[in-house]
Amino acid sequence: MKKIGFMTLSALLAMSAVRADAPVTVTQKGLQFSVDELSIRKGQAVVFVNNDRTAHNITVTGGGLNLNGGLQQPGVEFKVPFTKPGLYQVSCGIHPKMKLSITVQ
Repeated sequence: MKKIGFMTLSALLAMSAVRADAPVTVTQKGLQFSVDELSIRKGQAVVFVNNDRTAHNITVTGGGLNLNGGLQQPGVEFKVPFTKPGLYQVSCGIHPKMKLSITVQ
């Protein structure tokens, strides 16, 4: 009985050690992002949620990444994984005043 408990505990500890950090959610509403700056860990993702009444277009540059997420309709989520450390600039291709800086450590 003790052996089974120890093996179960060992398996749980091993699984938690390789678990990636949970994604961070950034919302878009009122033609702005919910934050201006964000710091995350390498391998973590950011989920952009369009809670606005209009479409947006997420673009991400930096760290060798040049991403255009295409048209994001209201209510739609767009997930971006960040696999390399660095400074990234996020903006909306439709509304250029919407800007966000992400630091990946």
